[in-house]
Amino acid sequence: MPRRDRPDAAAGPSSRRSGRPGAHRGDRSTFRARPHHVLVTLLGVVVLVALAVSGVVPGLRTLSSAGGPGLPTTSAAPSSATTPTTSTSRSSGTTTPAAPTTSPAVPPGPLTVVGLGDSVPSAETCGCVGYVEQVGTQLADLTHRSWVVHNDATGGWTTADVADDLGSASTQAHLSSADLVLVEVGANDFNLDRVDDQGCFPAAGSSCWASTITGLHDGLVRIIQGIHSIDHRPDLRIALLGYWNVTVDGQVGRRLGEAFVLGSDELTRLVNTTVDQVATATGSVYVDAYTPLKGVSGTRDPTADLLDDGDHPNATGHVLLANAVLDELRTSGSLGPWTLPVGPGRPPTPSAG
Repeated sequence: MPRRDRPDAAAGPSSRRSGRPGAHRGDRSTFRARPHHVLVTLLGVVVLVALAVSGVVPGLRTLSSAGGPGLPTTSAAPSSATTPTTSTSRSSGTTTPAAPTTSPAVPPGPLTVVGLGDSVPSAETCGCVGYVEQVGTQLADLTHRSWVVHNDATGGWTTADVADDLGSASTQAHLSSADLVLVEVGANDFNLDRVDDQGCFPAAGSSCWASTITGLHDGLVRIIQGIHSIDHRPDLRIALLGYWNVTVDGQVGRRLGEAFVLGSDELTRLVNTTVDQVATATGSVYVDAYTPLKGVSGTRDPTADLLDDGDHPNATGHVLLANAVLDELRTSGSLGPWTLPVGPGRPPTPSAG
């Protein structure tokens, strides 16, 4: 775009409008001819300058930009009318795209939950959808993102078994992309033949359980460290679940006598305290599995939520455990980083199957 001061600057000395000293006012032909020639000269210069600026006459443009004789020096400063999406080079006359201020949003991929532990998270004895899978489905609804579930829990496993399994190729592959890991293990660590041994009361501080409790603590720490050695992401969440009972409960437990009921409850509370301590020390989430099935005071009868063996949760029991996990994830603020906003143009992601 031409500068507003271009015509005056390009006019030069011949465009001065004051009378020339040698002009005779009585010589009308000479007087009339001179303004005509001046006007033609002025218009010619203006046309040449305009052509030079537009690039039609490259040689003149070079003189103009170099400040050659009779022509002003041009500035390469860009016009203030430049749009934010393009940048214009005045020296070359070309227009090139400017770097975008923001990158387009990339649809996030699915998130991953992995289950580790014994027969409770594996749900292999239930014949139902276990709490690990239920957590994945509900997280898809809550976060508006797809979730993939890998359940690597196995019935009968101890903390040592789970820790050793972290070296398997399949478990490592699952954990390498995990966003949430659910761990429930430890009940199989104990020799439960002494649960009703009154010489082991109270369970806390009893030599009957001291070494096993220490092994449980160290085993859980080893598991958490092993998970972090595979998945290095700082936003990884690990949830450690306790138990409602490390052995049988409900009607099945009551048939074994009052000492058994008392001893198993004390040992379960001791195990849960240990799991909670490990979770706190390692920055993990502790999930209370006791209260949903037994109540805060431990007086709730969980028979309706257990299989006939009194040892494993049934379908309703797994629902209670899944809800307990989700409640703790909400309370700990874990859902926020996983959740996509829902608005115009972004419908909720279908739930994971």
